[in-house]
Amino acid sequence: MLNLILEMMKKALLGMFFMALLMSANAQSSIVATGGEATGNGGSVSFSVGQIVVQTNGDGTTTISEGVQQPYEISVVGVDDYPTITLNATVYPNPTLGNLQLTMNNLQLKGEVRVYDANGKYLFMKKIENETTFFDLSDYAPGIYYLNVYSDKQMLKSFKVVKMGK
Repeated sequence: MLNLILEMMKKALLGMFFMALLMSANAQSSIVATGGEATGNGGSVSFSVGQIVVQTNGDGTTTISEGVQQPYEISVVGVDDYPTITLNATVYPNPTLGNLQLTMNNLQLKGEVRVYDANGKYLFMKKIENETTFFDLSDYAPGIYYLNVYSDKQMLKSFKVVKMGK
């Protein structure tokens, strides 16, 4: 009988030890775009989608953006009406806190980029004069913006950019 009581006390102490260990454990934490928790008869699961924290380092001539998920292009809208023009363009970081960089490889044109908000309201224009063009959206509210690349009066490419809040 005494052995049974001692065995039960050992199991109880071992169980309390593991409970205390689990309660003091810390999980990874991160700022993410969205997430949630799903529960059902079989158990529960927590999930997160995307990591939006981006750290940017640079020396004035070069900029490096660190992060886990940084797509160069979220979507491209339009039709390639100029098969003779090689337009390989990227915008990054996307999503951004405000500073954007448009890089055009194999630059065969001089044009401009017009920036619009999600409602289609024209915000500003910037001339493309080099392979790299910088934009500052930090004065604008968080949301979705469109950068449309034009040559003369013809739109060649459109980028959808997500501007995050600070």
